[in-house]
Amino acid sequence: MPGTRRKASGEDADSIARQFDAGEKVWSDRDQILDIEVKKPLDKVIPVRLTSETWTRLRREATELGVGPTTLARMWILERLRNSASRRGSRSGAATSKRRSA
Repeated sequence: MPGTRRKASGEDADSIARQFDAGEKVWSDRDQILDIEVKKPLDKVIPVRLTSETWTRLRREATELGVGPTTLARMWILERLRNSASRRGSRSGAATSKRRSA
């Protein structure tokens, strides 16, 4: 059916890989080329200790936002780091302006 996609099973994927390795044509004229963005893999894990109550609150908040609790914690950490860096940048910019005017 046009416009529908079928997800390849592991067996289908293995068959396609074998055909490709053998030099056979594995793409059809109807296949589309898609540009995808590949994100840098996360390679550091930090243990964070929370009380059961705090974990429950974090999980509840994450569920309301449609993300997992560890994703939400990571988002909050990154947001805080960005805010901290921008505050430092604006303070150093103000100090530089004061020095120049003196």
